[in-house]
Amino acid sequence: MEYNAKNAPEDKGIELKTIMHYVNRILQKWWAVLLCAVIFAGIGFGIAKFNYVPKYTCTMRFAIDNRDANTVTGGQSASDINAGISLAKNYQNIMTETNSLMELVAQNSNYNINGRPLSGEDIKKMISSTLVEDTAIISISVTTSDPEASYAVATSYVNNYSQITDKAYQNTRAILYDPPVKPTSPNSDNSVMLYTLLGFIMGAAIIVAVICVEILIKDTVKDSDEITNKLDSKVIGSVVSIKKNDKKNNKQSILITDRKSGFMFIESFKLIRTKIENVAKRKNYKAFVFTSAAENEGKTTVSTNTALALAKNGKSVLLIDADLRKPSVYKALGISAANELGLAGVVRGERTLSDSIKYFEKFNLFLLVTSQPVAESTEILSADEMTEVMEAVKNEFDYIIIDTPPGGLVADASIMAGYADACVMVVRSDWAPLRRIKRTMDDLSGTGAEVVGCVYNGAENSMTAKFIKSNKKSKKGYGYGYGYGYGYGYGYGESESKSSKSEK
Repeated sequence: MEYNAKNAPEDKGIELKTIMHYVNRILQKWWAVLLCAVIFAGIGFGIAKFNYVPKYTCTMRFAIDNRDANTVTGGQSASDINAGISLAKNYQNIMTETNSLMELVAQNSNYNINGRPLSGEDIKKMISSTLVEDTAIISISVTTSDPEASYAVATSYVNNYSQITDKAYQNTRAILYDPPVKPTSPNSDNSVMLYTLLGFIMGAAIIVAVICVEILIKDTVKDSDEITNKLDSKVIGSVVSIKKNDKKNNKQSILITDRKSGFMFIESFKLIRTKIENVAKRKNYKAFVFTSAAENEGKTTVSTNTALALAKNGKSVLLIDADLRKPSVYKALGISAANELGLAGVVRGERTLSDSIKYFEKFNLFLLVTSQPVAESTEILSADEMTEVMEAVKNEFDYIIIDTPPGGLVADASIMAGYADACVMVVRSDWAPLRRIKRTMDDLSGTGAEVVGCVYNGAENSMTAKFIKSNKKSKKGYGYGYGYGYGYGYGYGESESKSSKSEK
């Protein structure tokens, strides 16, 4: 079945695993979320401090008494108390909303604001009132930014309120029992804490939104199922990515020939080998090109270990490093290739094919590799001599595994696919955009070679990964793994991140 991106089914809605991917990515970026939250909290704190104006409040309390002043003093009945509570509500409105009272308080306060006398409207803005629950008590507060102003207005209020209330209720009195006191300290203010908290929440929300938008725009492969659903391609294997313990040796991939690479890591390549062998037997294929859509997806690691897996099964296998721009198979195997000219030397006639192919008994593997970068790689791979080279090796070996540069960046992989029988795409989890992977697979299919499937690299969330992580402390070597690539660039004038942005 030949891959065609047009046949790939569209994504249907948001599934739980997609949501979990968003959550996992946010948790991975916790430091960025925290940093942004702290920065915005600092901004909120600064804004609050800059705009902070201290407030001073004078409070006075009045008790509403509906008994006749000439009545003999005695205890209040329940009806008197209920009537007082009802009257207190009416008094509250009169004492805080009556314009004539506000003007009277303003005129007698003897206080100016910004060089002008206070007005009734100014007093209304300064005054607030509350009713003490289930009582006939009214609490009235005067709040300003100047303690002198608060006290002056409160004193004026005490001296003038009765002129209005006595007219409104002749048989009822508002008795001042808690007079105002000049404030000596500003009111407690939670605005600084509030702005800081809001800034923290806003900062965290912004960076979370940025992460979500980045994931949405990037639109990468997040699990092996998406290779089937979104790329309409087979998954011929899933390789679990495990961080290495030996950071000093981080330029050499972990190989299946090393037991410390882990049981599941080794078994994953046995499965890939089985799939390759089945395809080869069914369709009489020998030459397989391994490539990826972007840099650092682990294609060299996958191609090298696939060749080793085939060789361990008793097959004669030739591993060709056709990444002439940045050859790296020798690094993956941990061998020296200082004097080897590789594929470029054969095509240019500097070495014979038989002299260039080396057998390594340690791996039971034949290699055509070099450590010499070649500037004219496209021209070399397109030369007529390449056809003769590929025909010769097909007649000699059971399998030819060809490692190539990323097919989504340069044409080398597509050129080599024209000489091969089939192609295998290495797709790293959450790395290359789907549109780039689809385009790369279309380019490979256009050469006549069949894209037999994809190897999903970095299956962090799979059950296999969970199994391995749960056994990290065992003595079976599960605590080892391999890196995705070698971190080098191809010198095209754009890195992976830049090329991704150019596609958006």
